[in-house]
Amino acid sequence: MKLITLTISLCWLLNVSFASATDWQSNPSKSRLNFAPSYEGMPINGRFSLFSVTYTTDAKDQPIHLSVKVSIASADMDNSDINEAIGAADWFNITDFPEAQFISDQFVIDTSGQFLAQGSLQLKGYNKAVTVPFRWATLPEGDASMIGELTLARNDFFIGDGEWATGEQIGISVKVWFNVVFSRAESSQ
Repeated sequence: MKLITLTISLCWLLNVSFASATDWQSNPSKSRLNFAPSYEGMPINGRFSLFSVTYTTDAKDQPIHLSVKVSIASADMDNSDINEAIGAADWFNITDFPEAQFISDQFVIDTSGQFLAQGSLQLKGYNKAVTVPFRWATLPEGDASMIGELTLARNDFFIGDGEWATGEQIGISVKVWFNVVFSRAESSQ
C-alpha cells in the first residue's frame, strides 16, 4: 500500500511541475540578434535576420531550458560583397554548416541579478561551452523579453581561417547582443 501511495504522490508531483512550466517562443518581427566584428579596430555591425528562440520557465519564472537556432545564411552586414564573402568556407561555410545552435539547461544568477545560461554553442561544426548572460522581463499583454550581450572569439570556431586567422585586420573578438521578444507558446496538449 505504501508503494502505491508513493507512486501516486510522485506522479502527482511530476504532473504539477510539468503543468506549471511555461514555454515561450520568440517573435521574429520584434526580435533582434546582432554581431560586430572589428576591421582595423573599428566595429562593423551585422545582424542575423532568421533565428528562433524557445525558452521554458518554471512556476516562479526561473529558467529551465533555452534553445537558440540561427540561420547563418541570414547574416547581413549591409554590404552584398561582404555578405557573400562571409559565407565562404574560410568564414561561416554556410554550404556545409547552414545553422548554429545554442542549448542550455543550466542557469545561475550573478551578483547583478542577471541570468547566466551555461550551455553549448555549435557553430561551423565545432561545439564550445559558452555562457550567455541575459535579463528576463515581463512585458505588457503577457509577452516577455530577453536582453543580453556577450563576446565570442571567432577563432574558437575557425571563422576567418587561413590568412584571416591572425586577427591583424579583422579582430578575433566578436561582440554579440540580442533583444528577443517572446510570446507564450501554444500548448500542444
